[in-house]
Amino acid sequence: MLGCHRFVAIFLIIGSMAGAASNSHAAETVDNFELSPEQLFNATVTSASKAPEKLLDAPAAIFVLTNEDIMRSGATSVPDALRLVPGVQVAQINANSWAISVRGFNSALEDKLLVLVDGRTVYDPLFSGVHWNAQDMVLEDIDRIEVVRGPGATLWGANAVNGVINIISKKAQDTQGNLASLTAGNQERGTVEERYGGKIGKDGEDGYYRIYGKYRNLNDDKTPTGGDAHDAAADAHAGFRADLNGSSSKDTYTVQGDIYEDNSSDFRTLPLLVSPYALTQVENLSERGANVLARWNRAFSEDSHLMLQSYLDSEFQEQLIVRDQRTTFDLEAQYDLPSYGRHKITLGADYRYSADNLAGSSSFVSFPSAYEGTQIFGGFVQDKITLVPKKWFLTLGSKLEHNDYTGFEVEPNARLQWQPDENQMVWAAVSRAVRTPSRLEHDLTINETTFPPTISFPVPISLVLSADPKYTSEDLVAYELGYRRQITPSVSADVSVFYNDYSNLSTNTFLAPSVAFSPVVHFVFPFAFTNETSGETHGIEATANWRALKTLNLSASYSILEIDLHGPPSNSAIDSQGADTQSPTQQFNLSSRWDLPHDTSLDTTLYYVASLPAFDVKAYWRLDARYSWRIMNGLQFNLVGQNLLQAEHREFSSPTDANAGEIPRSIFGNLTWRY
Repeated sequence: MLGCHRFVAIFLIIGSMAGAASNSHAAETVDNFELSPEQLFNATVTSASKAPEKLLDAPAAIFVLTNEDIMRSGATSVPDALRLVPGVQVAQINANSWAISVRGFNSALEDKLLVLVDGRTVYDPLFSGVHWNAQDMVLEDIDRIEVVRGPGATLWGANAVNGVINIISKKAQDTQGNLASLTAGNQERGTVEERYGGKIGKDGEDGYYRIYGKYRNLNDDKTPTGGDAHDAAADAHAGFRADLNGSSSKDTYTVQGDIYEDNSSDFRTLPLLVSPYALTQVENLSERGANVLARWNRAFSEDSHLMLQSYLDSEFQEQLIVRDQRTTFDLEAQYDLPSYGRHKITLGADYRYSADNLAGSSSFVSFPSAYEGTQIFGGFVQDKITLVPKKWFLTLGSKLEHNDYTGFEVEPNARLQWQPDENQMVWAAVSRAVRTPSRLEHDLTINETTFPPTISFPVPISLVLSADPKYTSEDLVAYELGYRRQITPSVSADVSVFYNDYSNLSTNTFLAPSVAFSPVVHFVFPFAFTNETSGETHGIEATANWRALKTLNLSASYSILEIDLHGPPSNSAIDSQGADTQSPTQQFNLSSRWDLPHDTSLDTTLYYVASLPAFDVKAYWRLDARYSWRIMNGLQFNLVGQNLLQAEHREFSSPTDANAGEIPRSIFGNLTWRY
């Protein structure tokens, strides 16, 4: 893994030579406005019910980012693209880290959001959350990103509490030929991408494949005081995908894998028990890993399928105070039974084993055992019942899942949908979901802060986060209502409202203080994760899409979020209601996609994000613009400006946070060659 950067560099050279030498693959073309509003509502999605269905018919608050949406937004990463999704809170902390959540509770490691890449979960069971810097993909190769706002635990399991983000890559057949891309600008120091796709067997009769490599280098941001944030990052990724045809026309196989290395830096403040009692220094962060996934699909009939999938994921993360090496094995099966009368039943089962090996500095972090293996297993059943043909449908389902921390968890849901005609649908849902504990909450003790001696208290005070083996799951019961309509062939609208009732939410509760005598006399003030907070959230999310002209498409989204938490008072807990003001109460975006003469186009997106009082982040407007010129068939130049309205602004973290960054205006150019 240490040579990942060199491996990617070699691949980029070889891939370019292979593509240049081959003339058997036609250059890819860019289809402007690939899907009209009507076509988008009729496009197939899978994340809402784990089975193919039209977006218009999906009884959930689901939003689809197509490849065209992603590329024309000017986004340089998956987190950037997610800004377009209503109800998703996206905040860039600094050059290399993000805070992303759905329907509130935003943080650097948001623990109520499940993220998948082609069916492989990237949720970290050590700290809970997603390392977004490691999810760097060739954006051209993403087919779509399906975002389900609201619980998805009945199908996807624990931790799919507030939402599911399902990143789905293109089939290898759709990425034939060679693609080379170069990006450079003031923040994007340089990004190089190379991808080559070929056929297996004569004319692809046995299948298709692709291989890719990517290297990206990001510049430092500034701190709120104007200093160097020391948050530059460089990452390298390489991988492959093969889609194979079986000996029977009923069988298809997919095998894919990735290898990556990500290096970045941040500030880390270390607590000391002697003067100066705190030391802030630049921390080098390293993350590398590899994964391989295999999937078998068998079609028994048009509405009956069997899917078996397994993956192996190895990752290594190193910070200043802790190092984590983890290996995960996952096995999943799903069977869509043939329709039986009014019933369409889907069954599924899964098993996951995850083993980690921790090492840390005993002065700052400790744990009872370096090695721990945990397993999760369970199954689900879901039945979509036709109450009145083509009009009324009722979906009932539940997942029964076992984890090593809290035992069995039951996560049911009921969804009712009414389709007055073929152009509109009303749906309502009641769901239960849980967020299961992580190893951090059960096992880790961390020295957080040291307060220096004072005249009234002459010894240092150490604030210590203590492990609590009794910590249990956080619970959610969600109530949702939605309406989706194709108003005309060129106009569509989607609105959803929700009310979430939470219990057993995580709380930092003070424990009994004590006096320690080593290495110096000091007072220990411990606190632990407990489940003493409850709360409610409610909100509205709306989108509209209008093909105003054949060459002009307009879209808009608006969301409102209110959070009301009820936790212990400040004399017994630390900021138990802090999440109230860590997510914006309002968000808005307006996008235009405009095709101009002479193979050019102009795309703009205007964003508004309300303030975050918890971090003293002011409300801000953001404007991104992309000008594209197709120089010749297969060769395209893009000029992109991000955050054009301000020189810089802060999106997350208090100005006193050592890792808070001012997100600057970014200008970069991109040249893409398909050959």
